[in-house]
Amino acid sequence: MKRYADLFESVVSWPNLVQAARNAAKGKLRRPVVGRFEFRREWELIALQRELQAQTYRPGPFRTHRISRPKTRLISAAPYRDRVAHHAIMNVLAPILDRHFHPDCYACRAGKGTHAASRRLQHLMGRYPFALRADVRQFFPSIDHDILKDTFRRLIKDRRLLTLLDTVVDGSNAQDEVNDYFPGDDLFTPFERRRGLPIGNLTSQWFANWYLNSFDHAVTSGLGFGGYVRYCDDFVIFGHDRQQLIDLRHRVDELLAGLRLRAHPGKTAVVPTRAGITFVGYRTWAHRREVRGANIRLFLKRCRLLKRLLDAGKLTIDEVRIRVMGWCGHAAQADSLVLFARLAKRWPFTEFNSR
Repeated sequence: MKRYADLFESVVSWPNLVQAARNAAKGKLRRPVVGRFEFRREWELIALQRELQAQTYRPGPFRTHRISRPKTRLISAAPYRDRVAHHAIMNVLAPILDRHFHPDCYACRAGKGTHAASRRLQHLMGRYPFALRADVRQFFPSIDHDILKDTFRRLIKDRRLLTLLDTVVDGSNAQDEVNDYFPGDDLFTPFERRRGLPIGNLTSQWFANWYLNSFDHAVTSGLGFGGYVRYCDDFVIFGHDRQQLIDLRHRVDELLAGLRLRAHPGKTAVVPTRAGITFVGYRTWAHRREVRGANIRLFLKRCRLLKRLLDAGKLTIDEVRIRVMGWCGHAAQADSLVLFARLAKRWPFTEFNSR
């Protein structure tokens, strides 16, 4: 693998920092913390640039909260200036990572995403009769810092950028405890190794995607399974022989163990593709795709909340429209004519009809 040098100066250059500030502020200018930064943007960027160049930059404390859907997770929000720094890093690093990603990795990449992943899955379901469906248990809390840093060193030889990446990784806040043992561990190993990336950081999304890149290539090139698709920690491996995929589960466990990860035992199964596969928010078959029932119920619940906020004057109709149409765009990627007809009967927003 080619190793890249002379990247740090591009990260801390003034044009890149200005672009990073614009990217971080996109769609968020009405938020007070963004407004304060933008009011003093030049001074803030000068201070950030000096810290980065002197390698005295240190991430600030996170604000955290928990969500329960689709599953319980800790969400962490970095201070706004740190988010600007993350954009500055990824403006330079993202094109390099993207160049080396497996072609069937679909998260965080331009021209990819959930809809492209679902289309790829549907195409493969038309070619293969069986699939191994799996995801990684507690993926973000389980990412091992030393292993992640080592993957950077195999790709980058710019020491100042590596130091900055280490600072971002080391600045991660404490995540949910995951104390798994792997071959070669002693009694204290799981407690001595630092783990976990904060869900919510731009860098975390890219770093997590990169963390599984070696797994992607090992499955397709090493094990020879060309029918493959992954979105973040969810992946599906296709084959013509059911027993071959059952035997593959052990090899998948070994590959993940090399990254100090485990497949979720309750979500790993070999299934016939004709039975359908749930992936990236859709229930998918070779010739049709449907929005998951749980997603529909959650959407209707959210609509009722938005209606109450609209009636109370806490949201405008345009703000409601943006939030509702985002989900409708997701649903429209499925076979959803019947779904939209059903939703129309329960539609709470008469205001939409008058605009």
